[in-house]
Amino acid sequence: MQQGIVTLKNVKKIYKTGDSVITALDSTNVSFETNKLTLIMGPSGSGKTTLLSILGFVIYPTAGDVFYKETHVNNLKESYLAQLRLHEIGFVFQQFNLIEPLNALENVMQPLILQGITKKEAIVLASRALEEVGLSTKMKTLPKRLSGGQKQRVAIARALVTNPAMILCDEPTASLDAKSATSIMQELKTLASKNKAVIIVTHDLRLRKYADKVIYVEEGKVSDVINNEQDYK
Repeated sequence: MQQGIVTLKNVKKIYKTGDSVITALDSTNVSFETNKLTLIMGPSGSGKTTLLSILGFVIYPTAGDVFYKETHVNNLKESYLAQLRLHEIGFVFQQFNLIEPLNALENVMQPLILQGITKKEAIVLASRALEEVGLSTKMKTLPKRLSGGQKQRVAIARALVTNPAMILCDEPTASLDAKSATSIMQELKTLASKNKAVIIVTHDLRLRKYADKVIYVEEGKVSDVINNEQDYK
């Protein structure tokens, strides 16, 4: 069953540098649902990452309203938003952002340690998350010994280990070959089917076939919302 998880109403994000005013996101009305894999597409500098940052409560909008599960986010304190990010959102980045001195298991354990979960329980949960992404034999392996696709799987395991409601991905396949990209997208598609909202910023046209919904952003405007990738050709 699809449920709305994040809604933006008339959201704008404006940056001021000296006398210059840059509208990174302009009058955006859009919602995101669970059980859907949504792509956010558009050229470089179009506002995609700004939109993703607002969805992840990393930045506040200049104007407009953001709702998360019907909670009005705009006036929440940063300390509350930090807890919301820690417990409700999983982040997956293009460059993986793994901690190099830590092995795969230790990397995946980090969000759980931050949540205050015991090391014993964190090991169990992190091991299970790595098994889910097919890396049960790489738990003790350092990032430098992993391929790009394996590093991204570790990053996905780290994102899902807290059982978040929403997973936000910034160009998760950009550093991967076609085979690895296909594998990663299949895993993200599976996650979306498990009552999660998976939202992906990408330039990669190959990913459209995995999408339940495609949002196109250009010059700060959400110019199109497409619910079937066949309509996007």
